[in-house]
Amino acid sequence: MCSDFQEYFNDPFLKENKIFFRHYQNNIFNACKNKNSLVVLATGLGKTIIGILLITNALKKYPLGKILVLAPTRPLVSQHEASCQKFIKIDENKIITLTGRVPSEKRLLLFTKSQIIISTPQIIKNDVERGRYDLKEVSLIIFDEAHRTKKNYAYNFISNEYIHSCSDPTILGLTASPGKNYEHIQQICNNLYVEKIIFKHYNDKDVIDYIHEVDTYLERVELPIKILELSEVWNHLFHKYLKFFIKRELINPYKKYYSKLDFLRIAQDLTLSLKHENYGESIFLEEQYLEKLFFQSPKIIEIVKKNKVNIQSVFSYCSSCISMLHGKDLLETQDVSLFKSFLERIKYKAEQEILSAKRIINSKHYKLVSSAIENIKSSKLTHPKIDKLISIINEELEIYHNKKIIIFTQYREMAQFLKVKLNSEFNDQIVIEKFIGQATKIGDRGLPQYLQLEILKQFRGNKINVLIATSVAEEGLDIPNVDAIIFYEPVPSEIRLIQRRGRTGRSAPGRCYILVTKDTVDVPFHEVAMKKEQTMNSILINSEQLELTNSLTRKKIKFSSSDQRFSELELIKNFRKRKDKEKELLANRTIEEIISELDNFTNSNEYKKFKNHGMTFYSDIIKFDKIKLKNEVLKLKGKKNEQLKERKYYLNNKTKTLINIIKTYSEDGKLNLETFKDLAEDEDITDRKFYTHLNHACYLGYLKKEKNKEISFVKDYS
Repeated sequence: MCSDFQEYFNDPFLKENKIFFRHYQNNIFNACKNKNSLVVLATGLGKTIIGILLITNALKKYPLGKILVLAPTRPLVSQHEASCQKFIKIDENKIITLTGRVPSEKRLLLFTKSQIIISTPQIIKNDVERGRYDLKEVSLIIFDEAHRTKKNYAYNFISNEYIHSCSDPTILGLTASPGKNYEHIQQICNNLYVEKIIFKHYNDKDVIDYIHEVDTYLERVELPIKILELSEVWNHLFHKYLKFFIKRELINPYKKYYSKLDFLRIAQDLTLSLKHENYGESIFLEEQYLEKLFFQSPKIIEIVKKNKVNIQSVFSYCSSCISMLHGKDLLETQDVSLFKSFLERIKYKAEQEILSAKRIINSKHYKLVSSAIENIKSSKLTHPKIDKLISIINEELEIYHNKKIIIFTQYREMAQFLKVKLNSEFNDQIVIEKFIGQATKIGDRGLPQYLQLEILKQFRGNKINVLIATSVAEEGLDIPNVDAIIFYEPVPSEIRLIQRRGRTGRSAPGRCYILVTKDTVDVPFHEVAMKKEQTMNSILINSEQLELTNSLTRKKIKFSSSDQRFSELELIKNFRKRKDKEKELLANRTIEEIISELDNFTNSNEYKKFKNHGMTFYSDIIKFDKIKLKNEVLKLKGKKNEQLKERKYYLNNKTKTLINIIKTYSEDGKLNLETFKDLAEDEDITDRKFYTHLNHACYLGYLKKEKNKEISFVKDYS
């Protein structure tokens, strides 16, 4: 695309001298322009630019083709739209965004008229399923944050539909972190039909000249004696409940560290065992059941039955232990104020007669800890991380002259606490704001999207200096000039570690601070994330161990000769007809999926296992006729639609009044529109109400709009 001496990427479809030339980006572009590719780039290395270069290539290759850019959130969709408008040289009206806020009729119209469509994936999935448009003439699909391509996420449907409908598909998956192990990465490769993996890290030879160094500092703090004492009392109560599991052989007594996940797994295994206990002695079902269990030898249900353990007690003690460990984490790694709020929630649950909570508050340990907390003024006992955080911010302000910082924290309540605390500490020196998700719970109000976007805008414009963010800020936050990132606590996820750390060092050397409280859950969390990242990098560097797609055959896309565009009037006129067609298409698709599943099953090893154990299938006795099944289901659907068409529509009094006005005052069954409006006004039917009821009467065939601004009477409603 560009020779090595060029300073900028330039192309007929790129705005001139807008994108600085980087060798590694050019290498990536050349490697994946004709293949389905998964590009793994550390945050800050310019994944968006790779996408832009692939878009320009697709525009040249297929000038009539469409390009889809998919992103999981609306802010990311807006960000991609801005990038396309900034860098790509085509009519900006050809670049559009689709979200759930755009009505389906308008989406159909926009998709037909546009060339670059940027959307959330669920919208495309819904529209394609309903036959509003297809992906046959799409020359490129970009899947941003491709690590989401798992389970039932809409990315999976779209990639599968694209591969099977387009004759020359090109897929680009972009992510900074595809997963913690081989299985996770292989799953993404399978779902996106990946033919090539490109992985670039900060230390790569063709990258190192273009990046800024990010120094990572592990800031360790020690808990004060008072918090250690409270933690020890709380921990003693946890070990008292832990004995319930140890005595009944339900948990390993020699573990160095117990997590909430241990007790969640016990509850999950017990739930699954109770669900599957009536399955009989089928080997296949036994294997399927075992695959879902964490504790397989011996199974927890066997231990429970052998020791005659009350099952409800197991669930209740699991809940108590999870609560105890959560409280311990808040006290040791967050702040006493969060722990105090937690105690109040436990008390409330106990008042609601929840046994697991009552067990805790009735203990001497709870009463001792609760009393000690009440007697301590919050200002006199704060977590040492608070002082360390203030010290880091002071250092950033005074030594590095930096006023653009992101602080990541796990809990919304902590974000609010830190906002108040830092505002008090720094007075008018800096402007601090929290950045949290949209979801609202009782006593925990989320941030609507328009406020999120406004906060980001002010942060970019230096009106806000410090952002205290939860995980909502990990993906796709486009703030290139942040010089410092602070983890209030480590995260046990390599994806979140990479995404958070990558917020800094984009336009200048950056610093990443991770606050770790000694001898707490902070330590294993940090070690786990680092280990997962190392494993992920090792798999990507040696990607030959992954099984990539190698069976795709490509043919040139043939574009339809007719200009299949729709006017808004046609969309409105054919609305009901199209809706009925969409229902039929959804029914067809569902039937095809059922038949496909049946086909897959009858050819599977599971089917053979069933047969070997003497199980008889209905299809073995009665010949299974796919065409007959399909026709019968559609026939049923047709009858349902006929019944809907025959039903009588309700006419409200205002619609009836309009019909009566025409019937009474018209000459030859017709009435001038302005005269009609005046008469309707006397009946208190004005403005929007008038047109709403008039359109309803016309739609049902009682009135008719004429070309000369007259309304004619068609039939009476009686």
